[in-house]
Amino acid sequence: MEIDFQNEMNKLMNLFPNGFNAIDEPIDVNLQMEYFKTSKQVHKELDDDLNVDMLENINSETLSDEDRKVLLIKLASIDDARAFRIIEEYAKDTENPLHAWALMAKNESKMLIEGSLLNERQVFVSTGLGGRNNKLRYFVVLISNNEEFAEFQQKLVKSEFETAMKENQSELESIEFNGKYAATKLLIPLNVQFDKLIIDAVKTCNEFGNFLTHDFLVTNVKELSFEEIAEIVAQREKTGNTFTATPIDFIDEGNIGDELPDNE
Repeated sequence: MEIDFQNEMNKLMNLFPNGFNAIDEPIDVNLQMEYFKTSKQVHKELDDDLNVDMLENINSETLSDEDRKVLLIKLASIDDARAFRIIEEYAKDTENPLHAWALMAKNESKMLIEGSLLNERQVFVSTGLGGRNNKLRYFVVLISNNEEFAEFQQKLVKSEFETAMKENQSELESIEFNGKYAATKLLIPLNVQFDKLIIDAVKTCNEFGNFLTHDFLVTNVKELSFEEIAEIVAQREKTGNTFTATPIDFIDEGNIGDELPDNE
């Protein structure tokens, strides 16, 4: 799906000029949608006087996973630091099958408490790859004109992208090379013109041998394996559906403007 990057980013900036909340860890978009749906249902049935002392222990052996999901949402609905600490502690176990769900509840609890203290609505940006410090995370794949990147080309790409990111209040979190592909994770603020930033960095790299294609692949839903990357590129090449100096693909932003359910 092609999309006007800067137009979408400008819409987001207008929605929440004071910043937004995003979970740092990648969380499957389908799970996020399930959480939002369940949260809305649970909030409709909450008692106004619900407090931490009224709820069962999250670690109780009598609870099923579905019970714990609902309990985490109930805890996240309580404007009490004790509720946040319970969720925070439960979310520490990364091996827990409900870890991602607990992270969603932790973020909702944090937003509720911060919104209450600051007396302003909090907004959550929902993407599969999340974000940090008012920046969204993107998975961007650069493509070589050759069968693989030479060692000096790898060093050059890493150096030029690190510089480009720093100059635009962005971050190069990681970069991995495999054959003709360079897979990167970038953190970029909403007010930075995303496509121009990538295109300019590619142009700078190409001043040293024109070894990168003008096409690149970008998503904010999930990290792609190199097998998935090769398949997407092959499909594009097969259909002749290529672009010049534009992203190959941009996967939907997800629920970009989810607010906390009302607790009044």
